[in-house]
This record gives sequence, structure tokens and C-alpha cells, in this order.
Amino acid sequence: MGWGSRRWAKLAWAAVAALGLAALPAIAATNAAEGGNEKSGGTERGIRFGIDREEYDAQARAAMQVDPVVAAQLGAIRKVTLDEAASMDEPGPDVLVFDVEGSRGKGRVTARFITVSPTQEALGPGTLVMADGTRHAIEGDADALAAEDGHAHDHEHDEEVEAGAGLFTRQAQEAAQRYPLIRQHIGQITTFEIDTDATGAAPGMNTFVFDVAGDKGRGRLQADFITVDAGTERLGKGVLTLADGRRLAFEGEPPGEGEAADEGAGVDDLFGDMQDNIFTRQARVAVQRYPLVQQHIGALQTFEFDMAATGEAEGVNEFAFALVGDKGRGHIVAEFITVDADTERLGKGVLTLADGRELAFEGEPPFPGEQVDGDVPETFARQDGIFVLQANAAMQAHPVVRRHIGDIREAVFDRDASWAAEGERYIFDLKGSKGQGRLEAEFITVDADSERIGEGELVMADGTRYPLD
Repeated sequence: MGWGSRRWAKLAWAAVAALGLAALPAIAATNAAEGGNEKSGGTERGIRFGIDREEYDAQARAAMQVDPVVAAQLGAIRKVTLDEAASMDEPGPDVLVFDVEGSRGKGRVTARFITVSPTQEALGPGTLVMADGTRHAIEGDADALAAEDGHAHDHEHDEEVEAGAGLFTRQAQEAAQRYPLIRQHIGQITTFEIDTDATGAAPGMNTFVFDVAGDKGRGRLQADFITVDAGTERLGKGVLTLADGRRLAFEGEPPGEGEAADEGAGVDDLFGDMQDNIFTRQARVAVQRYPLVQQHIGALQTFEFDMAATGEAEGVNEFAFALVGDKGRGHIVAEFITVDADTERLGKGVLTLADGRELAFEGEPPFPGEQVDGDVPETFARQDGIFVLQANAAMQAHPVVRRHIGDIREAVFDRDASWAAEGERYIFDLKGSKGQGRLEAEFITVDADSERIGEGELVMADGTRYPLD
């Protein structure tokens, strides 16, 4: 690659990302302003939306509702559910899969979703598969596609971006493709996309992070890339995180003949060897916190990742470490739960002491503010969110609400009850000029700016029930 200092290389990459890659739809930071989305195949596998998830769902729903094929086959859309797993398996960062229920039937829409503006999505080419297996081609919004051809997918611009950033990526992909571990778990690489945010946060001036997919699987690669010459990169030490969460540490390719012996000198000081990478350091802190470890092992002196035992562990989040402390030594196999980018939490596991005793433990309780199974996700509607504002307008306009509640003075969104409710039903406690009550009803997206009330009921404070049909 011939950029000299790799610290400068990272700065140069950041400049390219700011000037060129900002136009690419796969970069979530850019799309935050445009309402786009990003698919991530790394440890946090899933789709990250550049705008509020609830607002994006409303825009996607509206885009499908106005499509003539969807409207003819499904009628008025009552419910849409994004299938993230299926969407991740579709090629392209903007191809999504929605299960859709309408007044005329149910079906699955697989199509491109095109960001027209921060408040509007348009449906691109795709397919609607009805519940009975009937398939219908979706041509997509002609105006949005025409505008896209003139702007977002301008080939000349793509070539400029490629010239600025593609050289290193191509060389890095070639290095990754050579490595046996990549060929074993990923196979022939089909996509290889840099994660600029993760790369910027990675320790070490040689460390880059890529989302990689191939004909055998997908994962996230974080590794050192060492410049051999102007046309070659060499894969150094790193970690390959597979889609199922397994983390496979590797040593990388050995230096080639004629390669400077001190190539990459100082990298270990910045990145550390694979017994001291970012995950291992966070895991060590979690293990050291745990009272059972403090009791039997004491202050940790060595904490070594056991790759063989980790590979044999049952759960995808289970890892094994050999421990030595000032009170004793042992071996731990346990779940490690990622709380945030800086913190791991110790889950259930077994601590085996040097004398053979096996001590099972439950692990640490969830941290304050940590989302656990059953919690309402952050992406769900909030009191101050756009959905609640639109729902308030729909309730105020509904004749049953006007008749019994009057002018709404207070509408409190019951977020927990709404999350637990079936389908697209939402629950509000209302106070108005005529009375107060609890409304539970379906809310149907009309377009990006409005909701309407479907089936449901209003229960007044005295227990009287009024259907909302």
C-alpha cells in the first residue's frame, strides 16, 4: 500500500470516509441524517437504523402501502414485522424482509427500501410472496429509482470513492482470503466491508475491523494488517468473530521472505497479544469482580484464554480461562455477557480448583440499565416519540373518544403493557374534559405522518366499556 506510517494510514482512511464513503448506504453514521440503515454481521449482528426505529418502520409501512401490487394483494396494512435474520441474509445493505398483514391477506415483502428524504422511504424492486405461496413482482417506485440513478448510485462518484478507499480494502481482503482460518469458516469471500467506527476505536495503529461474508458463513474480522509493499498487505494477529458469537483468535501470517524483521515493531505494545486483547481484558475484570473467584483464587496474577476448552464449551457465549492468583489456581468456564462496548458481565459457569473441586455459580446479576430478556427494547415506542404524537392525534379525532373523554388533556402511554400486548395494540391512559379512561386498540399507519385507530375498546373509570369499531 505504501502509505508509510500506519498511524497516518488511519487518518487518511478517516478522511476518505468523511469525503467519499459518506455517500455509501452501508455507513450508518451518514444515514442517520437520511433515514438509511446498516446491516452488521459482527458481534452485534443485526440492522442498525440511522433514525428512530419506530419512525423507520412507519416510513417503510407507508412505502409498502402506496405500492399498487402490495395494496391490491394485501389491502390496508394492519401490521408489519421486520424479519432481521432474513434481511441479513439478503444481498445489499438496503434489502429488507417484512412480514405484512393486511385487510385482504398476509404475505412477505422482500425488496429494496430507498431513502428519499429524512422522512420518507420508497419501495424499490422486490417480491411479494402471499401466504398461499403465490408470488407477485414489485417494480418499485419509478420516481425514486430515477432519482437514485442520478444521485445516490452515481457511478462516477462510486469510482472516486473506490479510488480513495478501495485499494487498501482490496489488499486487506486478499490477505484475509489467504488465511486458512478464514477459508475454513467464511469460505470464498463475497463481501468485505470496513467498519470505520470500530476501526477508529480499535487499539493499535495497524488494527482494522471488517464485516466479512462468504459462501460458508459470515463474521467480523479485527486484526492487524501489515504493509509488505505497495501492492501487498499481510494479515497479522487478530480475532474472527463468527455469526454465532464464537471468537477465534489467530496469530496471522508469518513475515514473508525479505520482509523487514522489525515490521510492525511496537504493535504488541499497543494491541497486546491474544492473551490480552480487548475482550480478554474485559473478561478478566468481570472474573476478578466475582466473590467466588476472590475467595478461592484471590487477586489474579495470570489469566490465560483456553482456546481448546472454549471450542468444546456448549454455549456460544461460553469461554474458558486458566486462572492463577495469590490464593490458588483453577480453571473457569462461564458465560460472558456483553453489557456495552467497555464491559463484560460474568454469567453462569463452573470454577474448577486445582484440587479438582468444581464450584458452580450463577454469575453477576444484570447491571443497572442493562437490557435483559423480557425488557422493553430501546427501539420500542416512547412517550415523547413520533408514534405517540401521531396516536394522540388519532385518538383525539376518534368519535368514541370525543364522545366520552372529550378534549384530551393528558394521554399517558403505558409502554410496558403495550409491549406485552398482542399484535399492533397499544395502551393509553386518557384524561379529558368529559372523563377519563384506558384505551387499548390497534393503531394502523396511514402514512409517514399519521396513524388511525383500528379495533379496540375504551374502558372508562367506572368500568363501562365502549368498542372502537
